[in-house]
Amino acid sequence: MFSRAKLDKWLLVSVRRRLLDADLERLRPQMRGNVLEIGGGRRGRRGDFLPPIGDAQKWIFADINPKPTPHMRTNAEALSCKSGSFDVVLCLEVLEYVDNPARALAEMRRVLGPSGILILATPFLHRMDTPTDLWRFTENGLRRLLATADFQVEQFYAQGAALAVAVNILKFVISSQKSNTMHMLVGFFARPFLSLLLGADTRLAERIPVLKTFSTGYLLLCQAK
Repeated sequence: MFSRAKLDKWLLVSVRRRLLDADLERLRPQMRGNVLEIGGGRRGRRGDFLPPIGDAQKWIFADINPKPTPHMRTNAEALSCKSGSFDVVLCLEVLEYVDNPARALAEMRRVLGPSGILILATPFLHRMDTPTDLWRFTENGLRRLLATADFQVEQFYAQGAALAVAVNILKFVISSQKSNTMHMLVGFFARPFLSLLLGADTRLAERIPVLKTFSTGYLLLCQAK
C-alpha cells in the first residue's frame, strides 16, 4: 500500500548508505578487542548499521565535534591516543572531510597495535554535502594512500556500480523537489523503475566490467603491516 512515510524514507536514505550498511554487516566479526571509532559518537549515528559495541573489550568514540558526544574530542590528524593502544580503528565517511588524509591515515596506523585492523569507508561518486567535504578517492588512490601508511588491503567492497550511481542521483533529484505534490507523484511513479535499475546493477556490471569503474564509494578492511 502507498505510504508517504515509506516513500520519504526510501527517497531520503541514499543507495550508498543502504549498500554500505549491508557491507558493514559482513565486517561485524572483525570489530573486537579495543576499538577506536573516528568520527562517531554516542548519539546521532547515521544509517541502520549498529556496531557490536557490546562484543568489544572497549569501544571509544573520537570526534572533533562535541555534538555526537564522543568519549574524546580530537583531530584525526593528531589523535590524542597512545601509540599501539587499539586493535581496531573504524573510520567511516570521515576521510573526505580531513585536511590532510595521508597524515590522518598515518595517525590511524600509529595508534594500532601489531597486526591491527583498519575499517575505512569513503564516498566516490556521491554528492558534496557540506562546505567541509573536500575529497573523493578512487580505488587506486585509496590503495596508494593506504600502502604509504603501511596498511595492507585485505578486503575491498564497492558500493554499487554505474546503475547504482545513477539511481542514487535520481533519488536525490526527486527528494529535492520543493513541491510536495511533485515530490510524491514523481517518487511514486519512479520508484518501481529505479528499483528495477538498482536490481540490475550487479548483473549488468558483471557483463560489462567497465561499469564497475563507477561506484558510490568503497569500504575496505586493512591490516597494519
